[in-house]
Amino acid sequence: MERLLQVNNLQTAFQNEGRLQTVVHGISFHVNKGEIVGIVGESGCGKSVTSLSIMRLLHDTPGEIINGEIIYKGENLTQLPEKQMKKYRGKELSMIFQEPMTSLNPVLKIGKQLRESIQLHLKLSKQQAHEHAINILKSVGIPRASDLMTEYPHQLSGGMRQRVMIAMAISCEPSLLIADEPTTALDVTIQAQILNLMKDIQQKSDMGILMITHDLGVVAEVCDRVIVMYAGRVVEDSTVEALFASPKHPYTKGLIDSVPKIGSGNQRLYSIPGTVPNPKNMPIGCKFAARCNDVMDICTREEPNLLEEKGHSCRCWLYHDQQKEVNI
Repeated sequence: MERLLQVNNLQTAFQNEGRLQTVVHGISFHVNKGEIVGIVGESGCGKSVTSLSIMRLLHDTPGEIINGEIIYKGENLTQLPEKQMKKYRGKELSMIFQEPMTSLNPVLKIGKQLRESIQLHLKLSKQQAHEHAINILKSVGIPRASDLMTEYPHQLSGGMRQRVMIAMAISCEPSLLIADEPTTALDVTIQAQILNLMKDIQQKSDMGILMITHDLGVVAEVCDRVIVMYAGRVVEDSTVEALFASPKHPYTKGLIDSVPKIGSGNQRLYSIPGTVPNPKNMPIGCKFAARCNDVMDICTREEPNLLEEKGHSCRCWLYHDQQKEVNI
């Protein structure tokens, strides 16, 4: 398969009280053409920072990429000047942000916001861009697309705003789409519609999708492969089928056990004890040790490497004698 994106040893840090605080610790993964890859984990695990790093959207924040490569179609994006990176954003790489109400400009009409990117990247006239925008809105299931062009974001429902965000993201036919929690704050019926829409778009266009989510139901529904992140590290990486059939890392098992199961008869939902450690006070050894039911002495002293066996990678001392170190 054609490899669209290869992330190698990515490290991202934020300025904190005059010091650089690393929040993404040397993660590596890839996305192939026509593949949907999920990144899953609790809030604070580094998922959104990873996506912003790939898009090079940290320049207006205290964050910066301090090491690693982001290779897109053979080009290392970390080496590109901002002017050149702008040519990639929207055209080659596009992103759906977490909250459509804050991502859309509240004082600009939908049509103007859509046309802006289309005119910039596709070099169309205003009228051509207008017609293209209407067709894109229709393609994402918006019935009165022409009328919507003259409306403001606050006049739309959450589901409609999210469809507009998807339309904006795919309007220039990108090869790679990054979706950061695309179904957050939507009711379950609209969630299902949005996920089906994204799968349909991906199948028709053969684009690669990187899906950032905390919802394992979303992963099971749409993803081909899944990367589990914890405390800024990749702790498990496998196909979706293998992950749900045989999860290896105790954190992954905890996430799966936390999903409600119909007919289980349990009165109380399982939850993983404790919280994700603060980057300012990261423990020695395995970062999950304080929350783990299988903790051993070595877990509190040394951090395990990410190891692989038959395409299934895991960062855990339980499997250290059985696997080989990953070198992606």
